[in-house]
Formats: sequence, C-alpha cells, structure tokens
Amino acid sequence: MKNERGFTIVEVMVAMMVLIIGATALVGSSGLVSRQIGRGRSISMATQVATQRLETLRRAANRRTSVGGSRCQHASFAGGTATTLGMSESWGIVSAGGTLRSVVDTVTYGRTSGTSRVILRTLIACY
Repeated sequence: MKNERGFTIVEVMVAMMVLIIGATALVGSSGLVSRQIGRGRSISMATQVATQRLETLRRAANRRTSVGGSRCQHASFAGGTATTLGMSESWGIVSAGGTLRSVVDTVTYGRTSGTSRVILRTLIACY
C-alpha cells in the first residue's frame, strides 16, 4: 500500500455538503434581514411624520390670536388629516382636564402584507 497524502472523494463530498447547507442558510436569512430593514425604515419614517405633526401642533398651541390672548385658541391648533410622504395621517385634540389638551397622531403606512400604524400621544398645556 502506498503512503499517499490528500483527501478521499467521500471527505470532499461531505465538506461540499456542509458548505452548501451553510450557504443556503445564509441566503435564506438575508431575505429576512432585508425585510426587517425595510420595515424598520417604514416605522422610522412614520414616527418622524407623527413627531413633526406633534411639534407643529405644539407651536400652534403657543400662537395667540391677539396680544395677551390665551393659548390653544389659534385656528391651526385643531384636528385634521393629511397625506405626508405617501402615508395617511390623522390627528385629534381633546381636553384632558384643566388646561391640558391630549393630542393623538395616527400615521398609517403601507406594507407588502397590508397596512400598519404608528400612534403617538402627548399632552400640551394651554394656560
């Protein structure tokens, strides 16, 4: 018997199967990662739209209709709807007792399997 060095065909086949299984797992998980990144981007954009709306309403609450007038009386401090960056947005303002107003902004955005929503709530003081 000769003392030859190298790999047998069986060892090479087993090594190839292990590599193929590993590569298949990586390809399968890359699709999931891509979907998660896309979903995260959509959620971030919807949250940014809602945050911008709440800040706009906060500024509107500080506008006074006249010198020495009370806050939260300006016409721009009101509920409404809009489409921003292809997302449907609706917001409402209700009394939360005393000088507080509860503001809720709901942003609905499309996904491949339907729609999802981001809802932000805050309180604005009107004194």
